[in-house]
Amino acid sequence: MFTQDKFVVGQSIDMKDVLIQTTPVLTPFTTLLMGKTVKAENATLNWIEEAINENAVVTMGEGGDAPSPVDDTLTPKSNYCQLVGATATVSNTAQYTNAKGISDLLAHEVVKKTKAMKIGMENILINGTKGYTSATKTYTTDGILAQINAANQVTNTTFTKAKFEEVVGKMYDAGVNDEMLCFIPASMKITLNGFNNVEFLARDMFLGFDTERYVTPYGIVTFVLSEKLNNKLFVVNPNYLELAELIPFHATPQPVSGSKQSIYLETQFGLKLLNSKAGASFAITA
Repeated sequence: MFTQDKFVVGQSIDMKDVLIQTTPVLTPFTTLLMGKTVKAENATLNWIEEAINENAVVTMGEGGDAPSPVDDTLTPKSNYCQLVGATATVSNTAQYTNAKGISDLLAHEVVKKTKAMKIGMENILINGTKGYTSATKTYTTDGILAQINAANQVTNTTFTKAKFEEVVGKMYDAGVNDEMLCFIPASMKITLNGFNNVEFLARDMFLGFDTERYVTPYGIVTFVLSEKLNNKLFVVNPNYLELAELIPFHATPQPVSGSKQSIYLETQFGLKLLNSKAGASFAITA
């Protein structure tokens, strides 16, 4: 517990463990990514997506010359790290008043703001859009839906068995179906349960949230309910995900200003899908 009496003004406290343990059921994608953090060197993230060119291999005749070299496809990718923060504040009057069931009101406020930040991060990491506003020096990051290759984004007016097979088939065709996580809203999961092309395999607990594993024609898919998806789902191979941290999640007590106490919470992060075809999505369109 973060309590106000153990720290001095200006001291920065690493809060990553608190963030991981906070609201895992409401924030499964963020909870997953917290275990895949890498150090960001800049607010701008750059990486290369490499595709192996099968045309580099040719059938040779006996005594033939070496074939001409054929380059693999190299595609530069980029994203931004988004800075988010919140301040937990209580008046000295409230802090020194006995609140039933709450031993430290400032610590209680820090926990609530941590939950709010993680729920906000969940929405950003799923639905965010990359951008930069020079006037305010504000960066925003592309979420997972924006980074999935356009060829792997399936749409239809209704969610059908054929469209679900198409989504999972995209993962199979890309050769990334060895480990598939499907994040899906409850309403679409109910519809999917009626498809006769999936067979329930097992229920499990993963990183603090419930999962269900199904056998499909294209491999085993683990389903996770997600509250930040509306008429959409996505399937991703987690081995291709990285959460780049420029500023780790931390808390800093603020200088006393009048009759109140404050803790500032902050983190700056960006999502990297290292292979854009290691994910596939479906959206219901009007």
